[in-house]
Amino acid sequence: MPNMSNRALTAEQRRFVDDMAVLLAPWGLQPGTARLYAYLLLCDEPATLDTIAAALGMAKSSASVAARLLEQFGLARRHGEPGTKRVRYGASNSYSGFLAAQARLLDDIGRLAESRAHHVTSGETLRRLRYLASFHRKMAATITGRIEELSDEFLRRGPDEDLRTAGDSVTVNAPR
Repeated sequence: MPNMSNRALTAEQRRFVDDMAVLLAPWGLQPGTARLYAYLLLCDEPATLDTIAAALGMAKSSASVAARLLEQFGLARRHGEPGTKRVRYGASNSYSGFLAAQARLLDDIGRLAESRAHHVTSGETLRRLRYLASFHRKMAATITGRIEELSDEFLRRGPDEDLRTAGDSVTVNAPR
């Protein structure tokens, strides 16, 4: 199936967008934001807010808020149009922004439990909180470390072997 050039969604593309929204909901991403992210992943070129709103059936203001949130997570990039105030949004080449934010949250939970456990409880409950703190901080460090490893590997070697030998003209730019 061809990639989109900011046109209407096919039934299969709409299903992809909707399924992505369902999968991202448990991570705390609002459905409109998740749908916009999936839509941007399908676009060949950055899309205007008008195009996004029309394709996803959402208000332009909602599309703007969702796009800015994706930009904060590093999942979308803003592209200006020279000589105008108009902006377009495209999917970022970095996919770690949301995971990095989750890792920061895990680390924050771990630090809170670590620093306050002795002040709020004792005995077996203290042991549980200390384990929770250690687990969350180690998970955060693992996620962050793996993101760095994968980014370095991608910059050195490019995409995974299966993408390099797929036979199609898959082009993936290095994360910025």
